[in-house]
Amino acid sequence: MSKINRNAPCPCGSGLKFKKCCLDKKGSDQTRSLVEQLRKAENELFNTLFKQAQEQLGPEGIAEAWQAFCQSEEAPLDPQTQPEANTSFLSWLLLHWQKNGQESLAVRHRRRMEHRLPIMHRRFLDEACRQPFSFFAVTDIKPGISVTLRDLFWTREFEVYEQKASNLLSRGNILYTQVLPVDDAAIFLGCAPFAIPDAYQVRLIEVRDAIEKNLGDIDRDTLFAMEDRLRTCYFEIRNEMQKMDEEQEQDAAQTSADTETEQAVGEATTQTETAEYATPPSNGESLTYSLECNVTEAFEALRTLSWKLKDDELPEDTLLDKQGQPCRMVFPWLTKGNRKPSKTENPELGRIIIDGDTLTIEIAEPDQKDSMLRKLSRRLGKRATLLEPVA
Repeated sequence: MSKINRNAPCPCGSGLKFKKCCLDKKGSDQTRSLVEQLRKAENELFNTLFKQAQEQLGPEGIAEAWQAFCQSEEAPLDPQTQPEANTSFLSWLLLHWQKNGQESLAVRHRRRMEHRLPIMHRRFLDEACRQPFSFFAVTDIKPGISVTLRDLFWTREFEVYEQKASNLLSRGNILYTQVLPVDDAAIFLGCAPFAIPDAYQVRLIEVRDAIEKNLGDIDRDTLFAMEDRLRTCYFEIRNEMQKMDEEQEQDAAQTSADTETEQAVGEATTQTETAEYATPPSNGESLTYSLECNVTEAFEALRTLSWKLKDDELPEDTLLDKQGQPCRMVFPWLTKGNRKPSKTENPELGRIIIDGDTLTIEIAEPDQKDSMLRKLSRRLGKRATLLEPVA
């Protein structure tokens, strides 16, 4: 069968050129098949290598590796409290950890088995052992298919085929991970479990610049040499993120307690209140911000302020642009436990309006203003600039 010219009409009869039609589909099928083979090889090899780790290192040796990975003797090797134990640590332990300068488990297994390993196992190990951990920014997403990543430290870019991740991540998110490229396919290896907000990119760029100042241009060898420093950056950022989450939970609990107090007072004094309102009353305040991010990114940062919204749910009042991307969203500031004693059961503390590059917060009660200012600062940071509040 003769080869079809890229610019020839597609034989499927669509009327499109072959390169714009079935050539892409053929390439996608080949890539999907290669990704499946890589994942199968990963599963089989990691099972084998972990059994070797248990036999050769024992529980004490694995705990020692964990302490070296965390650079701490206090962090327990507990996947429930340390989710890195079954993700980034596992990959690092099997592929890269060299106890006392010895070969890693993966390199030793590859050398010992030689050509007795299946071809895909050999290719997987050869490339995986060459790939250092780094920080990658998400630059593009094909939902349900792939994410495009740009390495913040070493000049390189990958399209990584990850169905689940492509539905969960947002542009600008930063991942601490390895990427395994083989031919036209690439997958995550040992991806750390926390997606880092893009507000941390400035800090990481400062770290990169400091490394380049001392060591020159960054390459593969530099990343391996500086792996401890990069891992320290990850854990510092991760701990800050967890602390912020704890503070948000405390704020929510305090708001809930305050609301219950207000409800008790309201039940005694405003039993006849039945007026409905879809927006905060006129005695409230508005906060207006200029945004340095798109509507979707701002919404993802503020989603938790409206507790009834599910993780994959957009507000009902969402407008899309011609490209199908959200350009305006309106949703209530809704704190769990807040109930207004009226026939409408309206639990709104205010309303959040994201319109292009402008964010407006309409606050129902003036005494909630300071609380909202703190919440906005923690969630959006430098991506939002407060303009003149309107009373």
